[in-house]
Amino acid sequence: MFDDDFGAEAEAIESAQRDADLEQAELNATGDALYAACDRMGICLHGVVLVVKETPVATPRRYRCKFCREVATQEEFNTSRTASYARLEEAGAL
Repeated sequence: MFDDDFGAEAEAIESAQRDADLEQAELNATGDALYAACDRMGICLHGVVLVVKETPVATPRRYRCKFCREVATQEEFNTSRTASYARLEEAGAL
């Protein structure tokens, strides 16, 4: 009826935190390797694009990549990103 193992919950929380920390470290290493491959190949994945405010209303909205500073439409960025992932996959970086 009573749980006599008072440390079990604390141990479980500690173990879960340790597992999460290891998983996060692995994800960070994978991301670092991906960005290093992008740098070597001269690829930008356009991870953060912001609206260009001076875009005329009658034209498609334009965005600027925070990293490479390229300006394009969302569709053009998506096409570029898809091509970049294909190049990375062909090179064995993914």
